[in-house]
Amino acid sequence: MTRALGTAEIKARLSEIINRVAFGRERLIVLRRGKPIAALVSVHDLRQLEALDTAGSGSENENHHPVMRAFGGWADRADLDELLAEIYADREAATGREVAL
Repeated sequence: MTRALGTAEIKARLSEIINRVAFGRERLIVLRRGKPIAALVSVHDLRQLEALDTAGSGSENENHHPVMRAFGGWADRADLDELLAEIYADREAATGREVAL
């Protein structure tokens, strides 16, 4: 089960929360000003995540995570600044929706 708590509550109940994460198999999302900033997980869960990272970092492609593969495709482009400026200009010119930049 995953819960979310603010940093003040976590500080006040740290020992209890550590026990719940470590022994109760709970996962906790840490909120600061209502926004998620971190997660507390058991060492068991951390080891599973690390194993996934290790398994996914083969020598033929170090960027196995889908997000990293997407960024890797742009690595050799020299015109990224111009491309981004064009994208923003197109979005600003589009009618029918507001875009906050």
